[in-house]
Amino acid sequence: MYSLELLKSMLQEKSAVKPFSFLYDGKPADLADIPCQMIREDDEHYKLVYDFIPSKVRIILDIIEYEYYPVIEYTPYLENAGNEPSGIISDFLALDIEAEDPLTFGEQKLKNNEYFISGRISVRYNLGSKASGVDFLPQRRGLFSRPGVNKLELECQGAWCSTDYLPFFGVDADTMNGVNIGIGWSGGWKFSVEKEAGALSMNGGKKSRIRGGMKRSHFRLLPGEKLMQPGILLHFRENTSIRNGQNEFRRFMIEHHAPRDSRGELLKPPICFCTWGGFESEHQIKLCQLIKENHLPYESLWMDAGWMGKDAPCPHFLEESEFKSDWPQRVGSWAINRYAHPDGLRPLSDAIRDAGMRFLVWFETQRISSLSGSPLLTEHPEWLLGDWQAMREGKNTNFLLNLGIPEAREYLTELVIGIMEKEGIDDYREDFNMDAWPFWCSGDTPDRVGVTEMKYVEGFHQFWTDIRKHFPDSFIDNCSSGGRRLNYKTASLSFPMCQSDYACYSEYEEECITFENMFLDDWLPLHGTLNWGEEDPYHAACAFGGGYGSKIWQYHGREPKPGHNYIMHRKLLKWAKLLRDARLCGDVYPLIDSPELDMTKWNAVQTHIPEKNEGFIQVFRRKQSPYTQEALSLDFDTLNPIAEYKVEYFSGRKTTMKGYEMTCFAVKLPTPRSFEIIHYKIK
Repeated sequence: MYSLELLKSMLQEKSAVKPFSFLYDGKPADLADIPCQMIREDDEHYKLVYDFIPSKVRIILDIIEYEYYPVIEYTPYLENAGNEPSGIISDFLALDIEAEDPLTFGEQKLKNNEYFISGRISVRYNLGSKASGVDFLPQRRGLFSRPGVNKLELECQGAWCSTDYLPFFGVDADTMNGVNIGIGWSGGWKFSVEKEAGALSMNGGKKSRIRGGMKRSHFRLLPGEKLMQPGILLHFRENTSIRNGQNEFRRFMIEHHAPRDSRGELLKPPICFCTWGGFESEHQIKLCQLIKENHLPYESLWMDAGWMGKDAPCPHFLEESEFKSDWPQRVGSWAINRYAHPDGLRPLSDAIRDAGMRFLVWFETQRISSLSGSPLLTEHPEWLLGDWQAMREGKNTNFLLNLGIPEAREYLTELVIGIMEKEGIDDYREDFNMDAWPFWCSGDTPDRVGVTEMKYVEGFHQFWTDIRKHFPDSFIDNCSSGGRRLNYKTASLSFPMCQSDYACYSEYEEECITFENMFLDDWLPLHGTLNWGEEDPYHAACAFGGGYGSKIWQYHGREPKPGHNYIMHRKLLKWAKLLRDARLCGDVYPLIDSPELDMTKWNAVQTHIPEKNEGFIQVFRRKQSPYTQEALSLDFDTLNPIAEYKVEYFSGRKTTMKGYEMTCFAVKLPTPRSFEIIHYKIK
C-alpha cells in the first residue's frame, strides 16, 4: 500500500528504489546502485544528490518532509557538472512509484482466499477549467486487475496545466487509506495509475504503479546546465476517511502553500468591486465615492483590461457601443490609455484608497500582440517566440515573451514594478490568454525537446517570486483565462480571483458556481469567482465561499439604478466576508450527496471551525427543485450534542439550539431559487 513509510524508504541514501525514472540514450536508466549524498538544510528540508554519471550527470531531489502533516514533496533538478553534453535523457518521470495493494472485497480487507478476490483501487480527479458549467466537477475511476480496466492515463492537451484536468489526484486503496498527489508544474504534464493485470492466484494483480511528469522530454544537458522538472507532492491518508483527508489537505495547503504578507499573515482573496479598464477614470472615481457614502464593505477595486495601449475608446466586450472592444490587440503595450485615464491611474488609485479599498489591476505580460506596437517587437525580437512571417504579412498574431531568457524576465519584472509603483497599484492580476505549447515546441531542437518549456516554467515562477519579494504585502491574482494555471506551486505565490471564465458570460448557470466553490476548494482553498452583483441576492449568494468579484456596475450601461437596496447590498457583502473567512480556517462538509448529478436536489455545505466551536451552513433550493423542505444531517463529530449554540439565519431569525438538535434539522424554503445561510456558535 502507498504509505509515508514506503516513500521515506525510497528517500534514503542507500535505497535501491528511487521515486523517479527516465531513459538514458534510449535505455531505462539503472538507478539501483548510483552514489547518493544527503545534504540536510534543516529539520524538514534536505537534498538527495545522485551521481548518475560521476562528475557529469547529477539528479538532485529538493525535498521537504513535513513534521506535522503526513506530506512529502520534492522537485527534481538535472545538472551537467561535466565539460561535454550529456547523452539523451528522455521520458523523465518525476514520479514513478509502485506498491502492493491490499486485497479487498467491497470494503473488507482479506488476507485469505486470494483466488476469489479481484484487486481494486480507485482514482479521484477533477475536470479543469474551460469556461464551462462542468468546470472542476469530481470524477472517479475504479481500476481492477483485469486487462482493459486496469489503467487510467490523464494529460493536459496544451501548456495550460489545469484546463483539461486539475493537477491533483487521489489514489485510494479503500475508504480509509490512500494518497493525494499534486503535480507542481505550470506546463504540460501527464499522469497515470496502472493496476497490475493478472490472476491473483498466480501472484499477479497485487501491485499498482503511479507515474507522472512532463508530457514530453528528450534532451541533452549542456555543460554547466541545470534544469528543473515538475514538483511532486504526496499526502498520505492512513486510517482517515476521504472527507477528513481532504480537510487535512486543505489545512496543509493553507499553512504551507498559500501567500502570506510580511507579517506572516495569510493574504485572503478579497471581496471586490469590479470595473472595466476602458471605463473612464471620472466614472470610476464617482463609483468609489458612492461606495464610500453607502458604506459598502468592498475590500478591493479590481480593474480589468482596456486601461492600456493606444489613446482611444476600449469598451467592455459585452457593452453596447459604437466602438470595438480591441483590448486583445492592445496587449504588449503598457502605455496608459489616456482617452480613458487622461492623468494616468494615480487619481483613481487615490480615490480607491480614500474609499477604504485596495487597487487590483489586470496585466497580461507574456502575450505580445503584433498589433500592439510593443517596443519588444523591434528592440528585442530575440526574446519573443512566434510567427514572424505572419507579422510581416500584416496578420494579427501573438508572440510569447520567453521568460526562460533571464534578461527578458528581468526586463518584465522591472516593468511591472515600475508601473505598480508609479500608478499606486496595490495588487497584481496576471492573465494569460494563449496556449504556450506551440511556442515552446518551436523553440526546441530535436535533441533539446522540452528544454524551452523547462526554462520558461522556472523563469515564470522566478518572475512571480521576484514580484512578491518586492511587494511582500501584495497578492498575485492568477487568472490565465480563468483558472488555467493552477497547481500547488503557483498556489504558494498566488490565488485565482476568477477561478473560471464561465462567470464572464452575460448569462450563465449561476448554480454551477456553487460546484466550482465546492470542488476546487478540496484542493485549492484560496480562490474566487465573479458574479453580476447584489441586485439579485440568489445570484450573488451562489458565488459565496471564497473571494468575490461583483460586476454590478462594471461598465457603461450598468450604472446604479434609482431605489437600489443598499441595505441588502451591505448585508450580502458582510455574509460573503464571513463565509470567506470561515473557509480559510475551517473544515468543509458537503451535506447533499452528488448535487451536481441531479439539479432537482437542494445543495448544502457546512463549514465548521473546530477551534472556535462555530460554523456556517449554506443552503440552496435550486430553481429546478420541487421540494419546499430539506432535512440536513450535520457531521456529528463537529458538534457537542449537549452544548447550546447561538444560531443566526441570513433571513433574520435568531434562536438557540442544542447540539443534538442540529445533527439533523429541517430547513424550509417555500420558493425555488432561494437560499439560506445559517451561522452557529457555541454559547
